[in-house]
Amino acid sequence: MADENGTPEAVPGNVLEGEHLLLGGSMEPDAQGRPEAAWYGDGAGEPAAFREGCALADVGGLVATCISGDAADAFVSAVFTCYVPAPGRLAGALSLMGDGRVAAPVLLAGLAPKEFCVWCPAELAAGLGEWIRGIAAVESGGVAPYSSVEFSHGAPLSTTLMLAGPEAAVVLGDYLSEGASLPGPGTLANVRLDAIDTVVMRPEVGSFAPYLVVVPDASARVLWRSLLSFQSVAPVGTSAVWGRVAEEAPGLVDFLDDPIGRRLPADLGLQGLLRPGGDFIGARALDGAGGRTEG
Repeated sequence: MADENGTPEAVPGNVLEGEHLLLGGSMEPDAQGRPEAAWYGDGAGEPAAFREGCALADVGGLVATCISGDAADAFVSAVFTCYVPAPGRLAGALSLMGDGRVAAPVLLAGLAPKEFCVWCPAELAAGLGEWIRGIAAVESGGVAPYSSVEFSHGAPLSTTLMLAGPEAAVVLGDYLSEGASLPGPGTLANVRLDAIDTVVMRPEVGSFAPYLVVVPDASARVLWRSLLSFQSVAPVGTSAVWGRVAEEAPGLVDFLDDPIGRRLPADLGLQGLLRPGGDFIGARALDGAGGRTEG
Protein backbone atom coordinates (compact mmCIF):
# COMPACT_ATOMS: atom_id res chain seq x y z
CA MET A 1 0.00 0.00 0.00
CA ALA A 2 1.07 3.58 -0.38
CA ASP A 3 2.68 5.26 2.60
CA GLU A 4 1.09 7.99 4.73
CA ASN A 5 1.80 10.54 1.99
CA GLY A 6 0.38 8.34 -0.75
CA THR A 7 3.81 7.33 -2.05
CA PRO A 8 3.99 3.66 -3.13
CA GLU A 9 6.25 1.54 -0.95
CA ALA A 10 9.15 -0.50 -2.28
CA VAL A 11 8.06 -4.01 -3.25
CA PRO A 12 8.97 -6.45 -0.48
CA GLY A 13 10.47 -9.85 -1.09
CA ASN A 14 9.20 -13.16 0.22
CA VAL A 15 11.28 -14.62 3.04
CA LEU A 16 9.81 -18.05 2.26
CA GLU A 17 10.61 -18.06 -1.46
CA GLY A 18 13.47 -20.55 -1.02
CA GLU A 19 11.19 -22.84 0.99
CA HIS A 20 8.56 -22.78 -1.73
CA LEU A 21 11.12 -23.59 -4.41
CA LEU A 22 12.41 -26.56 -2.39
CA LEU A 23 8.86 -27.92 -2.40
CA GLY A 24 8.46 -27.48 -6.16
CA GLY A 25 6.47 -24.27 -5.90
CA SER A 26 5.60 -22.36 -9.05
CA MET A 27 6.38 -18.75 -8.17
CA GLU A 28 4.35 -15.91 -9.62
CA PRO A 29 4.34 -12.22 -8.64
CA ASP A 30 1.33 -10.87 -6.82
CA ALA A 31 -0.11 -7.46 -7.61
CA GLN A 32 2.69 -5.74 -5.68
CA GLY A 33 5.41 -7.81 -7.34
CA ARG A 34 5.94 -10.03 -4.29
CA PRO A 35 6.70 -13.62 -5.41
CA GLU A 36 4.15 -16.13 -4.15
CA ALA A 37 3.69 -19.87 -4.61
CA ALA A 38 0.69 -20.28 -6.89
CA TRP A 39 0.85 -24.09 -6.66
CA TYR A 40 3.25 -26.95 -5.95
CA GLY A 41 4.05 -29.54 -8.61
CA ASP A 42 0.95 -29.78 -10.78
CA GLY A 43 -1.28 -28.64 -7.90
CA ALA A 44 -3.82 -31.35 -8.65
CA GLY A 45 -4.14 -32.69 -5.11
CA GLU A 46 -4.14 -29.39 -3.25
CA PRO A 47 -7.92 -28.83 -2.93
CA ALA A 48 -8.21 -32.10 -0.99
CA ALA A 49 -6.04 -30.69 1.81
CA PHE A 50 -8.91 -28.41 2.84
CA ARG A 51 -11.13 -31.46 3.43
CA GLU A 52 -8.58 -33.91 4.80
CA GLY A 53 -5.90 -32.88 7.24
CA CYS A 54 -4.53 -29.34 7.21
CA ALA A 55 -3.76 -27.05 4.29
CA LEU A 56 -0.84 -24.64 4.84
CA ALA A 57 -0.34 -21.61 2.60
CA ASP A 58 1.76 -18.46 2.47
CA VAL A 59 -0.78 -15.67 1.92
CA GLY A 60 1.54 -12.73 2.47
CA GLY A 61 -0.19 -10.83 -0.33
CA LEU A 62 -2.65 -9.40 2.20
CA VAL A 63 -1.69 -5.78 2.94
CA ALA A 64 -2.41 -4.36 6.40
CA THR A 65 -2.97 -0.75 7.47
CA CYS A 66 -3.69 0.47 11.00
CA ILE A 67 -6.24 3.23 11.64
CA SER A 68 -6.33 5.15 14.91
CA GLY A 69 -7.41 8.45 16.46
CA ASP A 70 -10.27 10.02 18.38
CA ALA A 71 -12.51 9.86 15.31
CA ALA A 72 -11.43 6.35 14.28
CA ASP A 73 -14.73 4.70 15.27
CA ALA A 74 -16.78 7.16 13.22
CA PHE A 75 -14.33 6.89 10.34
CA VAL A 76 -14.36 3.10 10.01
CA SER A 77 -18.15 3.15 10.39
CA ALA A 78 -18.32 5.50 7.42
CA VAL A 79 -15.83 3.83 5.08
CA PHE A 80 -16.59 0.14 5.79
CA THR A 81 -19.91 -1.71 5.65
CA CYS A 82 -19.59 -3.87 8.77
CA TYR A 83 -20.40 -2.95 12.36
CA VAL A 84 -17.48 -1.31 14.16
CA PRO A 85 -15.60 -4.31 15.62
CA ALA A 86 -14.84 -4.29 19.34
CA PRO A 87 -11.26 -5.01 20.44
CA GLY A 88 -10.48 -8.63 19.62
CA ARG A 89 -13.23 -8.93 17.03
CA LEU A 90 -12.79 -9.44 13.28
CA ALA A 91 -15.29 -8.73 10.51
CA GLY A 92 -15.51 -9.07 6.76
CA ALA A 93 -16.62 -5.87 5.05
CA LEU A 94 -16.66 -3.86 1.86
CA SER A 95 -15.46 -0.35 1.21
CA LEU A 96 -17.84 1.32 -1.21
CA MET A 97 -17.43 4.35 -3.40
CA GLY A 98 -20.01 7.11 -3.36
CA ASP A 99 -21.97 5.56 -6.23
CA GLY A 100 -22.28 2.25 -4.38
CA ARG A 101 -19.72 0.33 -6.38
CA VAL A 102 -17.26 -1.88 -4.50
CA ALA A 103 -13.83 -0.33 -3.95
CA ALA A 104 -12.42 -3.32 -2.05
CA PRO A 105 -13.36 -6.26 0.17
CA VAL A 106 -11.48 -6.18 3.49
CA LEU A 107 -10.99 -7.78 6.88
CA LEU A 108 -11.39 -5.22 9.66
CA ALA A 109 -10.15 -5.93 13.19
CA GLY A 110 -10.61 -4.05 16.43
CA LEU A 111 -7.23 -3.88 18.17
CA ALA A 112 -7.98 -1.50 21.05
CA PRO A 113 -10.38 1.38 21.74
CA LYS A 114 -10.14 3.73 18.74
CA GLU A 115 -7.58 1.50 17.04
CA PHE A 116 -8.23 -0.80 14.09
CA CYS A 117 -6.37 -2.76 11.43
CA VAL A 118 -7.66 -3.43 7.94
CA TRP A 119 -6.35 -6.17 5.62
CA CYS A 120 -6.88 -5.89 1.87
CA PRO A 121 -5.81 -8.03 -1.12
CA ALA A 122 -2.59 -6.67 -2.61
CA GLU A 123 -4.14 -5.94 -6.00
CA LEU A 124 -6.57 -3.46 -4.42
CA ALA A 125 -4.42 -2.05 -1.62
CA ALA A 126 -3.11 1.06 -3.38
CA GLY A 127 -6.57 2.09 -4.57
CA LEU A 128 -8.13 1.49 -1.17
CA GLY A 129 -5.36 3.47 0.52
CA GLU A 130 -5.94 6.48 -1.71
CA TRP A 131 -9.71 6.25 -1.22
CA ILE A 132 -9.79 6.10 2.58
CA ARG A 133 -7.07 8.73 2.95
CA GLY A 134 -9.13 10.99 0.73
CA ILE A 135 -12.16 10.52 2.96
CA ALA A 136 -10.05 11.22 6.06
CA ALA A 137 -9.01 14.56 4.54
CA VAL A 138 -12.57 15.71 3.78
CA GLU A 139 -13.41 19.18 5.06
CA SER A 140 -16.72 21.03 4.75
CA GLY A 141 -17.55 24.47 6.05
CA GLY A 142 -14.32 24.60 7.97
CA VAL A 143 -15.08 21.29 9.72
CA ALA A 144 -12.82 18.27 9.19
CA PRO A 145 -14.58 15.43 11.04
CA TYR A 146 -11.77 12.91 10.57
CA SER A 147 -8.76 15.17 11.08
CA SER A 148 -7.64 13.12 14.10
CA VAL A 149 -7.48 9.87 12.10
CA GLU A 150 -3.97 8.53 11.55
CA PHE A 151 -2.68 5.71 9.35
CA SER A 152 0.32 3.46 9.86
CA HIS A 153 1.68 0.34 8.25
CA GLY A 154 0.20 -2.74 9.87
CA ALA A 155 2.30 -5.79 10.69
CA PRO A 156 5.57 -4.56 9.10
CA LEU A 157 8.28 -7.15 8.34
CA SER A 158 5.86 -10.02 8.78
CA THR A 159 4.51 -13.01 6.89
CA THR A 160 0.93 -14.29 6.97
CA LEU A 161 0.36 -18.04 6.94
CA MET A 162 -3.01 -19.70 6.47
CA LEU A 163 -3.98 -23.02 8.03
CA ALA A 164 -7.32 -24.61 7.19
CA GLY A 165 -8.97 -28.01 7.33
CA PRO A 166 -10.21 -30.42 10.00
CA GLU A 167 -6.75 -30.81 11.58
CA ALA A 168 -5.77 -27.11 11.59
CA ALA A 169 -6.79 -26.47 15.21
CA VAL A 170 -5.05 -29.66 16.34
CA VAL A 171 -1.81 -28.66 14.62
CA LEU A 172 -1.78 -25.12 16.03
CA GLY A 173 -2.92 -26.37 19.42
CA ASP A 174 0.26 -28.41 19.69
CA TYR A 175 2.22 -25.13 20.00
CA LEU A 176 0.13 -23.65 22.81
CA SER A 177 1.18 -23.50 26.42
CA GLU A 178 -1.10 -24.91 29.10
CA GLY A 179 -4.25 -22.81 29.46
CA ALA A 180 -3.78 -20.95 26.19
CA SER A 181 -6.36 -21.16 23.40
CA LEU A 182 -6.88 -20.25 19.77
CA PRO A 183 -9.31 -17.52 18.70
CA GLY A 184 -12.80 -18.57 17.69
CA PRO A 185 -14.46 -17.65 14.39
CA GLY A 186 -14.74 -13.91 13.89
CA THR A 187 -12.03 -13.04 16.42
CA LEU A 188 -8.28 -12.51 16.67
CA ALA A 189 -5.74 -12.73 19.48
CA ASN A 190 -2.07 -12.44 20.32
CA VAL A 191 -0.93 -16.05 20.51
CA ARG A 192 2.48 -17.39 21.49
CA LEU A 193 3.29 -20.46 19.39
CA ASP A 194 6.09 -22.07 21.37
CA ALA A 195 8.63 -19.22 21.53
CA ILE A 196 7.17 -17.20 18.63
CA ASP A 197 4.82 -14.27 19.26
CA THR A 198 2.12 -14.14 16.58
CA VAL A 199 -1.28 -12.66 15.85
CA VAL A 200 -3.84 -15.32 14.93
CA MET A 201 -7.05 -14.32 13.12
CA ARG A 202 -10.09 -16.46 12.34
CA PRO A 203 -12.09 -14.82 9.53
CA GLU A 204 -15.31 -16.38 8.27
CA VAL A 205 -16.22 -16.74 4.60
CA GLY A 206 -19.41 -18.77 4.65
CA SER A 207 -18.49 -22.12 6.18
CA PHE A 208 -14.79 -21.49 5.53
CA ALA A 209 -13.05 -20.26 8.71
CA PRO A 210 -9.27 -20.60 8.28
CA TYR A 211 -6.62 -19.51 10.74
CA LEU A 212 -4.42 -16.63 9.55
CA VAL A 213 -1.16 -16.47 11.49
CA VAL A 214 0.84 -13.22 11.26
CA VAL A 215 4.41 -14.18 12.14
CA PRO A 216 7.58 -12.01 12.22
CA ASP A 217 9.71 -12.50 9.11
CA ALA A 218 12.64 -13.53 11.31
CA SER A 219 10.62 -16.52 12.58
CA ALA A 220 8.64 -17.36 9.44
CA ARG A 221 11.02 -19.99 8.07
CA VAL A 222 11.30 -21.77 11.42
CA LEU A 223 7.53 -21.92 11.88
CA TRP A 224 6.92 -22.93 8.25
CA ARG A 225 9.30 -25.89 8.50
CA SER A 226 7.93 -26.88 11.89
CA LEU A 227 4.35 -26.91 10.61
CA LEU A 228 5.34 -29.06 7.63
CA SER A 229 6.77 -31.66 10.03
CA PHE A 230 3.19 -32.73 10.85
CA GLN A 231 2.03 -35.61 8.68
CA SER A 232 -1.43 -34.05 8.42
CA VAL A 233 -0.08 -30.77 6.97
CA ALA A 234 0.18 -30.26 3.20
CA PRO A 235 1.41 -27.08 1.48
CA VAL A 236 -1.03 -25.49 -0.94
CA GLY A 237 -0.59 -22.56 -3.31
CA THR A 238 -2.58 -19.37 -3.52
CA SER A 239 -4.56 -20.74 -6.49
CA ALA A 240 -6.02 -23.44 -4.25
CA VAL A 241 -6.70 -20.91 -1.49
CA TRP A 242 -8.73 -18.67 -3.78
CA GLY A 243 -10.42 -21.73 -5.23
CA ARG A 244 -11.65 -22.62 -1.74
CA VAL A 245 -12.81 -19.04 -1.15
CA ALA A 246 -14.67 -19.17 -4.48
CA GLU A 247 -16.69 -22.14 -3.23
CA GLU A 248 -18.19 -19.88 -0.56
CA ALA A 249 -18.11 -16.46 -2.25
CA PRO A 250 -17.64 -16.77 -6.03
CA GLY A 251 -18.45 -13.09 -6.54
CA LEU A 252 -15.53 -12.08 -4.33
CA VAL A 253 -13.04 -13.98 -6.47
CA ASP A 254 -14.68 -12.72 -9.67
CA PHE A 255 -14.18 -9.18 -8.40
CA LEU A 256 -10.51 -9.77 -7.61
CA ASP A 257 -10.02 -11.20 -11.10
CA ASP A 258 -11.49 -8.03 -12.63
CA PRO A 259 -11.24 -5.19 -10.08
CA ILE A 260 -11.36 -2.46 -12.73
CA GLY A 261 -14.83 -3.54 -13.83
CA ARG A 262 -16.23 -2.54 -10.43
CA ARG A 263 -19.77 -3.60 -9.63
CA LEU A 264 -22.44 -3.22 -6.98
CA PRO A 265 -22.48 -5.65 -4.01
CA ALA A 266 -25.63 -7.31 -5.36
CA ASP A 267 -23.89 -8.06 -8.66
CA LEU A 268 -21.28 -10.03 -6.69
CA GLY A 269 -23.60 -11.73 -4.21
CA LEU A 270 -21.96 -9.82 -1.35
CA GLN A 271 -25.03 -8.16 0.20
CA GLY A 272 -24.35 -10.16 3.36
CA LEU A 273 -21.40 -7.86 4.06
CA LEU A 274 -23.67 -4.80 4.32
CA ARG A 275 -24.87 -3.86 7.81
CA PRO A 276 -28.51 -2.77 8.14
CA GLY A 277 -29.27 0.90 8.46
CA GLY A 278 -27.38 2.27 5.48
CA ASP A 279 -25.23 4.78 7.36
CA PHE A 280 -22.02 4.10 5.42
CA ILE A 281 -20.60 5.74 2.32
CA GLY A 282 -22.30 4.39 -0.80
CA ALA A 283 -25.45 3.17 0.96
CA ARG A 284 -27.66 5.95 -0.38
CA ALA A 285 -26.75 5.00 -3.94
CA LEU A 286 -27.63 1.38 -3.20
CA ASP A 287 -31.18 2.31 -2.18
CA GLY A 288 -32.06 3.17 -5.75
CA ALA A 289 -30.20 0.13 -7.09
CA GLY A 290 -31.93 -2.31 -4.74
CA GLY A 291 -28.60 -3.46 -3.41
CA ARG A 292 -28.91 -2.75 0.30
CA THR A 293 -30.25 -4.88 3.11
CA GLU A 294 -32.77 -3.24 5.39
CA GLY A 295 -32.66 -3.20 9.18
